[in-house]
Amino acid sequence: MPSDRREVRKGASLDWAADRQIAADLELIGELRRARQEFQQEICSASQDNNEELLELLRSDAMYEFSEFFYLLKARGIETADDIKILAEAHNAYLAELTSDDSKMRRIGLKRDRLLLAIFTSDTLPRLIQNWRDQPGAIDQSNLGRLLVTIMSVETTRKLVVGASRAGFLHRDKTPYGTFVVRSTGKMEDVYGRVMRGLRINLTKLKET
Repeated sequence: MPSDRREVRKGASLDWAADRQIAADLELIGELRRARQEFQQEICSASQDNNEELLELLRSDAMYEFSEFFYLLKARGIETADDIKILAEAHNAYLAELTSDDSKMRRIGLKRDRLLLAIFTSDTLPRLIQNWRDQPGAIDQSNLGRLLVTIMSVETTRKLVVGASRAGFLHRDKTPYGTFVVRSTGKMEDVYGRVMRGLRINLTKLKET
């Protein structure tokens, strides 16, 4: 039986007559939905607080992305002060590139002022590095907002930090300067990682069938 595998070019119309491709697409959608639902169920089950408003926050798309961020820190081996410095420099370089491309900023719905505020400066970068050096994994809440600027607002980050702390996913400690330093307990990235592992295994099985 001939295969109907064809490359999809950017801007090209979808070939709705490619029945096998459509069937495979539907299976993929099903797996992605199951993975998202599994994450929601597992993250709520792992919460030490079952308040319904909190569980609603944990089921949100923003919480999924928040957990992914902490998973990526661990999966990519961001462990030392030098590691977090390299990450911050890459973050700055990406934002500098983004702020020079007006059309791209419009496409992804970000404004230059917001991005410029999220760039680490000579004042904020040393604090990021020192917090991490003092306690690996520790990030000032405002600096966490900077790192997440392209996927969520500062206020959403704050709500997630507070919620994740109540759920037992973050340590959130107030400093003598009135700021908050947060550090993951490892639970949410573990949930995210298990869900992604299951999704990858299931997608591999689909590819083999």
